[in-house]
Amino acid sequence: MSVLKKSVAIAAIMIMALSLVLVGCSSNKAPEEPKTTGSAEAPKEAEVKLITPGTLTIGSDCDYPPFIYMEGEKVGGFEYELMTAIGEEMGLQIQYLPPQNFDSLIASVAAATKMDIGVSSFTITDERKELVDFCDPYFDSNQAAVAMKGAGFTSAMDFDGMTVGAQSGTTGADWVRENLPNATLKEFNQTSEGLASLVAGDIKCLYFDEPVAVEQVSKTYTDCEIIEVIPTGEQYGFAVSKDNAKLKEAVNKALRTLIDNGTYGEIFAKYFEFEPTIK
Repeated sequence: MSVLKKSVAIAAIMIMALSLVLVGCSSNKAPEEPKTTGSAEAPKEAEVKLITPGTLTIGSDCDYPPFIYMEGEKVGGFEYELMTAIGEEMGLQIQYLPPQNFDSLIASVAAATKMDIGVSSFTITDERKELVDFCDPYFDSNQAAVAMKGAGFTSAMDFDGMTVGAQSGTTGADWVRENLPNATLKEFNQTSEGLASLVAGDIKCLYFDEPVAVEQVSKTYTDCEIIEVIPTGEQYGFAVSKDNAKLKEAVNKALRTLIDNGTYGEIFAKYFEFEPTIK
């Protein structure tokens, strides 16, 4: 072999060896995984139906503190913060429609033409489940009977034969119909309207959810008191249309993540002075 040929052969061998080293080095590093905004998988558009792609459009009456209410032009409350966290976990923006009539919300969710999900302290009932699907429960509640202080009432049953109130379309109104057959039920679009009517003397008692009653009589309507807590054993759930099972599944997954990682408990502690019963 000539010197020239020998030099060329040596150079070729060195190039091959260097190539093998480079290939070996590059194979030690795994491909980078795409970064996500939350720990739950972001829903695929083909699976989750949304009014606006990338955005969870929410309907609520926004008049049920401490759960959900208006703070000036903005929405606030426990449900608002919880839904914000769920949206982040799902990789979605959230958008609230202007405050809706509570009594028409379930029908609007079922129609699925202007909102993806209903968030308004909905008690999960068999009647409502005929129209919509509910996500997993996120809050346990009971009913409360609220009257003016010093009126002399001691029981939720004391008001049979009198004029009482409840928000239209609620389980409070259902309880009155089932348990006070001789009472005259006056229904209101919002609980705040019912409380104003109670203070004005138009009704003798207002029936609504215990956590909201505690909030209202301790902070705003301090001349009123809870006469009795009625152990109805209710649970709240977010409402979705029956033809959007993938959205329900994605919300449930995000909610479970927030419960397990402690985020749910942190939000809960900002609004309630007792421990959550949803685990």
